[in-house]
Amino acid sequence: MCKSHVGARQFWQCKRGNFGILAALLLPLLLTAAGLAVDYTNMSRAKVELQNMVDTAVLAASKKATEVGDREVLYRQMLQAQVTANSDMTLVDESIDLTIGLNYIRSDAYASVSIPLSFIGKFMPNTVSVVASTYFSTRAIEIAIALDNTGSMGTGGISALKDASHALLDALSDIDTTRQSLKVGLIPFVTSVNVNGEGFNSAWMDTAGNSIYNGWTFLTDAQRATRKSSGSNKADFTAATYPHHTSLFAWSGTSWKGCVEARPVPYNTNLTPPDATKPDTLFVPYFAPDEPGNRISTGGNNSSSFNNSWLNDGLSGDDATVQRSIAKYKTQTAVTKDFKDATGPLTMGPNRACPTPIVPLTATLSKVRTGIDAMQYWNGSGTNIAEGLAWGWRLLSPDEPYTQALPFGTETASKILVIMTDGANVSFGASNTINKSDYGSYGFLADKRINSTTTQSAAETYLNTSTASMCVEIKKLGIEVYTVLYKTSTSSVVNLFSNCATRKENFFMASDVVSLKKAFSAIGQSVSGVRLVN
Repeated sequence: MCKSHVGARQFWQCKRGNFGILAALLLPLLLTAAGLAVDYTNMSRAKVELQNMVDTAVLAASKKATEVGDREVLYRQMLQAQVTANSDMTLVDESIDLTIGLNYIRSDAYASVSIPLSFIGKFMPNTVSVVASTYFSTRAIEIAIALDNTGSMGTGGISALKDASHALLDALSDIDTTRQSLKVGLIPFVTSVNVNGEGFNSAWMDTAGNSIYNGWTFLTDAQRATRKSSGSNKADFTAATYPHHTSLFAWSGTSWKGCVEARPVPYNTNLTPPDATKPDTLFVPYFAPDEPGNRISTGGNNSSSFNNSWLNDGLSGDDATVQRSIAKYKTQTAVTKDFKDATGPLTMGPNRACPTPIVPLTATLSKVRTGIDAMQYWNGSGTNIAEGLAWGWRLLSPDEPYTQALPFGTETASKILVIMTDGANVSFGASNTINKSDYGSYGFLADKRINSTTTQSAAETYLNTSTASMCVEIKKLGIEVYTVLYKTSTSSVVNLFSNCATRKENFFMASDVVSLKKAFSAIGQSVSGVRLVN
């Protein structure tokens, strides 16, 4: 121990007992620092908790389908309830200001609470304040949902798709339809789409064989050349004998279910309205011809052989001669009860693989739900994403064939297109036959209607390019595009769909039922009109 009678210099040089002295001097500082750290942590935690409370309350108030005054009351009630449940907070002040514009409602919320502090409160206010804002669009919403109903979806896939589609509609339930118009349309697609539902107009259709590809499969190469060079020339036929599809249905005693074929270029990928004075703009009734070989008992689903022999041949000759034969439609009997047009999934006959009808844009969402529940998967024919996308686009156009949509470019409407598939553009079946494929919306591959190609790979490339080009044009019109892939990671379709989406967060890849439902629900929530903007 340093003696007390030594000099000051000696005292400070003495090292015995210095630690105790220093500790006594530093202890108040250490305690204060610890208290400040605790107070700072508490204030930071309180700020985060209060921000979550205000976000929740202002979102709820923004979605409330009531008058402005009621929205203010709801905000205060929800905020007070949350603060009261936190024993460390006391509400000091709150407010919410609403700005109502022509096509939006903006809510700016504020809240301040006091919290108990050990040290900071002695030197500064023990309050925490936060703000939050929401933007709620009141623009009309139009949504077209194009969904893959091909055979690869199977029972499990189509069931998951139905659940996910209902989840999207459920997510739209927050929309206040007294302030904001909401219309939704549905486009089930396989290789073609079915237009024979609500809103159908026969004026869209080529029922006289004037569109260039109406009856194309039944023509020789020379007859096709003649028809191409002179428009709707009937080649070697008269108007009464030309094998256009309406006549083929009548001759064979069968009925058209409602599917249509792809229009000739450039009308296959644009919005040109059907016009009787321009026959190629009309839609041709889908007619899958009888294939060589006598009638089979059920439709096939073979990648390499004929799958749709639904009449006896009634004549001899090579496959090409039998395929083009018109006489058999007039002389052989089709047993339509076995075609399974309504029940699927494996159909046979002129309506092979034709899905359930389009539901045009409607404010009656129960009609859309009915359309969703009616969906099923259809084997054969292939997948034509381009046709599904084109018809989704047409639903959002104010012009024929569907006219329920508002004009493009209007500041009072938001247009959304959702497209979903589980695979690539595929022209399936019969690859080792003269047809090179099953019949699809572009006929057989052998008909050379897909960019003059007869191979699956070249057809896929063309249809991918067509799909990508439409995506660009669709987005130019201000349509918000969402894309969804289900159980596929094929690079070509991943690139196609990720680029087609308006933004990267609009592209979803779902690997199972749960993630598919989550993706569709997220889309519904995204377009419902309310979002935090602070």
